Amino acid sequence: MSDSEVPGCPYCDALEGRCRSEPLAFDDGRFAVFMGRYQPTGPGYALVVPRRHVQDLHSLPDQDCGPMLQMVRRTSAAVRQAFDASGTTVILNNGSPGQSVPHLHFPVVPRRPGDGYPRRSDVPEREDALIRQALALEAALGESDV
Repeated sequence: MSDSEVPGCPYCDALEGRCRSEPLAFDDGRFAVFMGRYQPTGPGYALVVPRRHVQDLHSLPDQDCGPMLQMVRRTSAAVRQAFDASGTTVILNNGSPGQSVPHLHFPVVPRRPGDGYPRRSDVPEREDALIRQALALEAALGESDV
């Protein structure tokens, strides 16, 4: 285990392959994007995380702030393209009460007319569907010029 990982952090465990995880769509060693198991508006819900464990935005090194936001913007564009979304809502989970994982993450929520957001899906998406979504998002991220 490296000193950039935190034991018991679900995202660190997933990124290091120590647990069953949501499929990765992107990982450049600095940031990773994976599909969220609970999809509040249908296919395409993605999470952008720093690969290194960072609890909140205030702990993100200055040199990573710009690149992280660029990755979020790139992911937002790719979600729109890959999942025929008319837009996205980007959320900053910043160590606030109710945050389920204490690892900085930006959920990218695909938006479509009449999607009923905000609501939480109580049923996890099937793993095979998540893998297909990760592959579609991976392809769109590869085509992205943002």
